[in-house]
Amino acid sequence: MSPAPADVHNARMTGPLRRPAPEPARHGVPVGGVVARLPAGIFALDAHGAVLLWSPEAERLTGWGAGEALGRSGLRPERRPVDLRAVREMFAAACRSRVSLPLPAEVPTGRSLWVHAGPGEGEVAVVGILQEQADAQAGAEAFSLLDALWQNAPVGLAYFDTELRYRRVNSAVTAIDGGTSDERDGRTVEEVHGETGGRIGEVLRRALAEDAPQTDVRVTGRLWHGTGPEQSWVINCYPVHGSDGSIQGVGLVVSDITEAERTRRELAEVATAREQLLRRYRSLVDATASAVWIREPDGSASEDSPSFRAVTGQSEAEYRGWGFLDAVHPDDREGKREGWQAAVARAGSGGPGGFEHVHRLRTARGWRWFRSRAEPVREDGRLLEWVGTETDIDDERRSRHRLDVLAGATLAVNRALDPETELLALADAVVPEFADLCRVYLVDEQDGLEPGRAVHGRRSVTRAREGLPPVPGGSDRSARFEFGPGHPLARSVRTGQPELEQGPPDSAHWDGTPQMLEWSLRVGMNSRLVAPVLSGGRVIAGLLFAACGDRPAYTRDDLALVTELAARASAAVEHGRRFQRTRQVSLALQESMLTEPPVMADIGIGGIDVAARYRPAAADVEVGGDWYDVFRLPFGDLALTVGDVAGHDLAAAATMGQLRSMLRALAYDTDGAPSDVLRRLDRVASQLDVTRFTTLLHGRILLRGEQRLFRWSNAGHPVPVLLEADGTASFLGGAVDVVLGVDPDRLRHDQEITLPAGATLVLHTDGLAERRNDPDDRAARDLLALVRSGAGLELQAFCEHLVTGSTADTGDDVVVLAVRVS
Repeated sequence: MSPAPADVHNARMTGPLRRPAPEPARHGVPVGGVVARLPAGIFALDAHGAVLLWSPEAERLTGWGAGEALGRSGLRPERRPVDLRAVREMFAAACRSRVSLPLPAEVPTGRSLWVHAGPGEGEVAVVGILQEQADAQAGAEAFSLLDALWQNAPVGLAYFDTELRYRRVNSAVTAIDGGTSDERDGRTVEEVHGETGGRIGEVLRRALAEDAPQTDVRVTGRLWHGTGPEQSWVINCYPVHGSDGSIQGVGLVVSDITEAERTRRELAEVATAREQLLRRYRSLVDATASAVWIREPDGSASEDSPSFRAVTGQSEAEYRGWGFLDAVHPDDREGKREGWQAAVARAGSGGPGGFEHVHRLRTARGWRWFRSRAEPVREDGRLLEWVGTETDIDDERRSRHRLDVLAGATLAVNRALDPETELLALADAVVPEFADLCRVYLVDEQDGLEPGRAVHGRRSVTRAREGLPPVPGGSDRSARFEFGPGHPLARSVRTGQPELEQGPPDSAHWDGTPQMLEWSLRVGMNSRLVAPVLSGGRVIAGLLFAACGDRPAYTRDDLALVTELAARASAAVEHGRRFQRTRQVSLALQESMLTEPPVMADIGIGGIDVAARYRPAAADVEVGGDWYDVFRLPFGDLALTVGDVAGHDLAAAATMGQLRSMLRALAYDTDGAPSDVLRRLDRVASQLDVTRFTTLLHGRILLRGEQRLFRWSNAGHPVPVLLEADGTASFLGGAVDVVLGVDPDRLRHDQEITLPAGATLVLHTDGLAERRNDPDDRAARDLLALVRSGAGLELQAFCEHLVTGSTADTGDDVVVLAVRVS
């Protein structure tokens, strides 16, 4: 009986096979009916792994009924007992190409099944068959009856007549072996494939001669008379009988296992190489002087590690089990334990291996920093042991730590604004990162610091790490001190060089401070570093750093760090003194340009009150490019100006001062509209090369009958806010013209509103509301909310409320000018 072709993917496979939907037929036989009668387990899956087709033979082989299988996915965790990982890998592979593998599941029938599957079409992602490995007769019957699945079968199918001439092959055969169907039709397997074909022909003849299937025959060779690549196959063949029982031919099922064989060989080679590398690594471990150890799969130590114990000084009994953790510093022990146990659990469950942790170990030289690294050793997926090392990284870590301390201290010192604040910032930056105690002693400058003389002065700063007893006189920054000539601080300020003193304090040198000597002995001070602070080439202070308790004692390597710290402190003192001088100049400049607004009695327009606030961005000079101005015009109006010159430095402030003076003169000398004043200012400032990028809002309050009006012109400045008596706040609309310094001849515009009784007009610079990242324009809404929330405040308090409550984050200057109408 020769197979009849049929396309399984054309069948309707959305319901149980026993009740198929009407479907097309070939040669008068419905496709679903043919599939239902096949003695092989036929199945089809969709892209999610859900079962679309489950034949009666599949039910019989597995013990899973159609009601249980159809519509359900074999990829879900509740599918037990199924090797989900293997199932998912098989499904992914079958979606790409043909696979032939054992079923990775224990079926209720207890049978060992083989899966042959490959990609389908349309809604069918995978189509395949289930075949019992021990049942050769099932293979023969399956081949003779797989008419409907012939072309889409994921295995190579061929049919030969009794003379072993090709009569039919499916597309899988040509994909596996190469060539075309026409090149095979009517020719024997030897004629097509030469010597390799002869070996295949022997199996086919045996099936005919014995009238019995020949199963799981492995063949390796080159097809097409040896011109093809080296390949491996598993072939199954069986006699095909006619309706009268006579043999009509022989069927052949071919599965390409070339990749599987190659993978098997590669795995065997990898396993051999891995074993060699492991033996070599263990030999290196045994030969190295580093601390190397072997641990059990559960993370405990049952095998001795002499190299580890040589570092920690433990006995073998102290080391075994979990005793190795006792050598870890108490502050690092729990973190080491948790990290190690987490790595052990991860590797034990088949997850990624590898462990790394940095901690301190007890050594003969005290506590030192080590890096622990370990890797799991596996065999056939089973965790056998851990191999790890302990590497001393103390010198490397302390060197990096010194750089971190120096960077932090430099940043802290540069943020301070006066000498004593800078020295306090330095102490805060090094305690407890570098020192348990930092103390700054200001030396009496009138002392000559001759050899043999004591050093006197005032204690300035004291910082001690948390947990130490209170430092004697720590809160009294005016207390005097006296150190004998042999004290390390006296030696340092006398020579201008850093000093290192190791061991407990020498009582002879600390006689002048008996309480401090007693405290030092009590906390176990083990070393001290002293460095001089200079200003104008003269030593003005000494920095003392102390290490106490189990902190490693300072070494000569630390002298370089304290020398740099002292240099930073010296530069900070010089900067602080210059700052004090610059600050006076800046404040005088600011006060000259930001005068107080006129009081109500001097405004000249009844019922008008004015208040202003200025907050600079550059704290070191306290002046920037933002300004405001309020002054009475000769014809009775009240002029209001708010401006912003780009920059936050003295240059911006100088430009601001020039523009302010020019604007005052132009406004005072003319009765022109605000737009005319701005246009003339822009032209004059541009011609005199005064302008930088400047935004400006200039206007005036005037009377018209009983009404108070505000008329203004805007040169690229933030628009004003009007707070009405009922608490409503809104931005004033109108034209916003180009900033100053861009196009002096461009036409400018005026806007005008009536100021109702009880209203408050708010002019401001962008520093009040601007944000670095504000894609939703929340800054504008937040500013209106801030204005509304201060509606009930007195005008001075209202301005303060806006400045302190601002949510702006650009660090820009802030100007607020508010006018309230009663």
